[in-house]
Amino acid sequence: MKTDLQQMVKDGKISTTTQNRVLIAKNYIEKKYHMKKVEEEEKKRDWEMFNEKLEELSLTNEEKEMIRKDVLHKEGEFLRLTRRKITIREFESLDIIGRGAFGEVRVCRHKETDEIVAIKKMKKEDMHTKNQILHIRTEKEILQIAKSQWVVQLKYSFQDEYYLYLVMEFLPGGDFMSLLMKKDILSEQESRYYIAQLILAVESVHKLNCIHRDLKPDNLLICKDGSLKLSDFGLSKMADKVFFPITTEEEKSTSNSVNLSSQMTDKEEIKKMRKNRLLAYSTVGTPDYIAPEVFGQSGYGMEVDWWSVGVILFEMLVGYPPFFSENPSDTCQKIVRWTKHFTIPMDANLSMEADSLIRKLVTHQEQRLGSKGADEIKKHPFFKNFDWNKIKEMKAPFIPELDNDWDTKYFDKFTEQDPFYPPEKKNKKIRKVSF
Repeated sequence: MKTDLQQMVKDGKISTTTQNRVLIAKNYIEKKYHMKKVEEEEKKRDWEMFNEKLEELSLTNEEKEMIRKDVLHKEGEFLRLTRRKITIREFESLDIIGRGAFGEVRVCRHKETDEIVAIKKMKKEDMHTKNQILHIRTEKEILQIAKSQWVVQLKYSFQDEYYLYLVMEFLPGGDFMSLLMKKDILSEQESRYYIAQLILAVESVHKLNCIHRDLKPDNLLICKDGSLKLSDFGLSKMADKVFFPITTEEEKSTSNSVNLSSQMTDKEEIKKMRKNRLLAYSTVGTPDYIAPEVFGQSGYGMEVDWWSVGVILFEMLVGYPPFFSENPSDTCQKIVRWTKHFTIPMDANLSMEADSLIRKLVTHQEQRLGSKGADEIKKHPFFKNFDWNKIKEMKAPFIPELDNDWDTKYFDKFTEQDPFYPPEKKNKKIRKVSF
């Protein structure tokens, strides 16, 4: 189909824009039916396991049949519940813990069940104006199929006339960036615990044929037991064996015109880096963790996420990301010409194993550890004697001290700008957007 479309573009029968729209629609439909098939297969396996367990019990045929009917009845009730129309008025807003370009995140309580959740509320009109609809659809689809203990759980989604709502589990420990700001530098033992969980999270995402593309400490959330979960898939891509060059002519022009800043290494400047880190991370879309090939035109694959993992490990152990600059464009330039600017400071006193792992992740695309799968990272000497199977049983270096299930002390505070509940009646004409 792709070849046929390319030929039609070449013949002038359709525009490139039309070609892209057709491919996006095709990809969306294929993914939707793939998800449906996966769900049906899982349901079949679950039912087979249930019947196997039932046969192991010393029950009469009548008792087994009664249990089967009871399970089917409860399943039917659950399906009816999920099919009914959900509205935002079923929830009570408790606090605002995040705000972005076209939405906000609130901690909420479901009025009927008392369940505490995080609701990502996004304004449809703004998303359409800023061409973010595809990103939001991608995030929703990935969260729906990412049934991993290392990825934030999407419970369900719904919409009304004005907003799209993603209802997710609430992770009360805040984001990992806040922990880094508080701790400044982590020990190698602490870093090993966190980076191992990030590796498992990235591995689970890659198994879905997905590239996250926006790995950074801000997108790692801390659970009540201190473990991490990966969130924010708004910039993710479903790989489908296709690479994604994203550099525009404008970006190329900018990259050629910006002067490079030299990497600061003396102790006073390093202190300044750490002091100014908070200001730098308040910038939306900080480029510190982006792999150099993302800025090029040769395309890239899943290995871009492993570069980001290496940069995050560097930051844990050194106290700031390796290409830090107060000016984001300077950071981009340092990343593009990383071979001239990448250095691990001697006074960081890293072990040979930590130094080696960082260098094997923050390196050329074709040489990068992880390009053949996460197992080659797990086998690195930095993880010698590390039990990957018991990571959930390990005690976290930091465990949040919570007053209750809706405690938000580990999040920044935001004042309310728009009412939580939308208007009862439509008072203006808005563009209809369906999700």
